[in-house]
Amino acid sequence: MKKVIIIKPTFKLPEIQHEPNKNIPNNLYSLNNVRIKNTTKKFKTTFQFLNCHGGLQAGHLHLLLGRTNKGKSTLILSLILENIINGHKVLLFLSEGLKSDVKKVIEAYLSTRYKEQSTIKETIDRLLVVKDSDLDTPNETLNARLWINSLFKIVKEQQVEIVYFDNFSTCSFSDSSPEIQAQFIRSLNSITENLEIPVFGSVHPAKTVSPKKELVLDDIRANSAFINIPSNIYALNDFSNIDNNTRIIKILKLRRYGDLVGKYFQLAFKKINHEGIYIKDTVLDLKNTNPLFLDNKLIKKQV
Repeated sequence: MKKVIIIKPTFKLPEIQHEPNKNIPNNLYSLNNVRIKNTTKKFKTTFQFLNCHGGLQAGHLHLLLGRTNKGKSTLILSLILENIINGHKVLLFLSEGLKSDVKKVIEAYLSTRYKEQSTIKETIDRLLVVKDSDLDTPNETLNARLWINSLFKIVKEQQVEIVYFDNFSTCSFSDSSPEIQAQFIRSLNSITENLEIPVFGSVHPAKTVSPKKELVLDDIRANSAFINIPSNIYALNDFSNIDNNTRIIKILKLRRYGDLVGKYFQLAFKKINHEGIYIKDTVLDLKNTNPLFLDNKLIKKQV
């Protein structure tokens, strides 16, 4: 029998010398090179759920979770009214309803505040209302980046300071695949950061969410990116089982001021003709809010 000799090759890999690129500064990724964004611009508001963490924040997404026909659009119009009265240029992207309906609410409130029609007209001129049909990009393409660029082309051309979406759940990408939804909210967040303006939009809860329960982050009807990416998220809770008029906002998420998460604020409504707006909110404590949520869940609605 022949003897088998196994020979193992031995060789040494040449050492790779990593020469530093002299064209790249050593401190390229240092925090000292990071510019802190200018947050000195304030958007004055009477609403404490915003004031408690510094108001609408430039470069950040703000998300409002609420059920259908329970006050989201009214709250957005209430915030817009404050903004345009205070001299800010605002854009509202409207994915549901008519522009004329928005005009009726805005005109009705401004008529109670100003006597001069010229002042009313000047104030209304600060609000731009845009729908899908106004954009260059056809929504059939389902290209989130192109759609957002088309919308924010108007924002840049018109020097808009604040953008509102009413609402995300009924816009072009609401029923798209999770990947497209994620691309949409990421692209929106990116352009929000680059332009350093606040963006505030509303969203529906999932269809399986009970109409009696208190809304939480996981109830958002969209890809999980809609929870993870926005800086600030609020829930607009209704109590239709016990009181059709009560609306309470809860802070669900804050990128900063995390100690304020869980705070409650009750909205005050002012009726104007057949419409109305929210004019302020007040801070509530747990001992006043817990019974409301419990009663709304347990009490059978009277017909």
